[in-house]
Parts: sequence; structure tokens; C-alpha cells
Amino acid sequence: MKTGIVTISLMLVSFGTWAQSSVITPNSVDLHIDQETSRDQLGQMQQSLQAVGIGFRYDLVSWEENALQSIRMAVRLADGTMETTEVESFNEETDVRILLSGEGEARIFCVGVACPD
Repeated sequence: MKTGIVTISLMLVSFGTWAQSSVITPNSVDLHIDQETSRDQLGQMQQSLQAVGIGFRYDLVSWEENALQSIRMAVRLADGTMETTEVESFNEETDVRILLSGEGEARIFCVGVACPD
């Protein structure tokens, strides 16, 4: 029973941390997916993006000992613009980013490991 309570507490802390650091609007997204990203966090990202009209699909996901090992994903904006990426191998430095900022000619939309800072 204590293990279950600790697990639930850790999940709530994890969701709380993610929610505090990730503000999502139709014109502003900055999400990071790394080796520590859980199934639940991916699902929450998908729901949060969908709520503002942004599609987020992923497959070919694998974990080893709760560490994300690979993922293929696509992000589609309301205007139909789509970016895709596939990461076949994660390590502690891998940072897959979903970035959307600006509007018009100044808009930056990037999905992958080489997004600008």
C-alpha cells in the first residue's frame, strides 16, 4: 500500500512539474521530450496540444527500464503545416523539442533535436 501511495505521489509531482513549465497556446508551444518522459506525460502532451487545435501523433515508442529509447512523431498545426521526426536512440543528452513561436514570416515551427534556442 505504501508503494502505491509513493508511486501516485511521484506521478502527481511529475505532472505538476510538467504543467508548470509548459504553457501551450495555438501560437506558442515549447515542449521537450527526453529519456525521462513517461507514457503518461506523452498522453498529457497530446491532450494539451489537441485542446488548442494542434495534432500530435506518435508511434514506434519503446522504453527500457522506464527510460524512453525511441519515438516517431508528427505535429500538425491548424493551418495544415506538419513536421515529423524519428529518434531511434535516446541517451541522457537527447532532447526532442516541439517548438512553435511567432507569427507570419517570423514564425518558427520545429519538431526534432535541432530546433533553435
